[in-house]
Amino acid sequence: MALCEAGQASIHHVRPWLGSELCPVTLPAARQCIEILKQQREQGYGITYLLLHNERCLGMGLINYIHPVHKSANLGFWIRPDACGKGLAVGLARTLVKLAFSQMGLQRIELLIEPGNKSSQRVAIKLGAEKEGVCRKRIFGRDALLFSLTD
Repeated sequence: MALCEAGQASIHHVRPWLGSELCPVTLPAARQCIEILKQQREQGYGITYLLLHNERCLGMGLINYIHPVHKSANLGFWIRPDACGKGLAVGLARTLVKLAFSQMGLQRIELLIEPGNKSSQRVAIKLGAEKEGVCRKRIFGRDALLFSLTD
């Protein structure tokens, strides 16, 4: 399965930030990941896009933690290392942001980014996101930079 192979190539830079559930490295884990993401979509929790090219998974983007009352959500993404630097993260994130604002009716998208992840910070800036500050111990007990986009 393409997701499993991409997870194997990406796990070392994805796991510390997103955990291993969103970057599966075995076929059973990939199947379980797909099933969980499908259930979450059906429950209104989030949507996930796999970035595929020629039957090869290049990464994943997701909108999750959707808050129906406040009309806000989180935007996350990862791109496998050998596909980085080609604008794929920006393109994937732009597509998800457009979907979130135009079709899902959200008014605010948040991006939580590891302070040392300069690539993801550049993606946020290219999207037009505003840096709001540092959220202490926000992700797995680690600090995160908070960026936001508003409709």
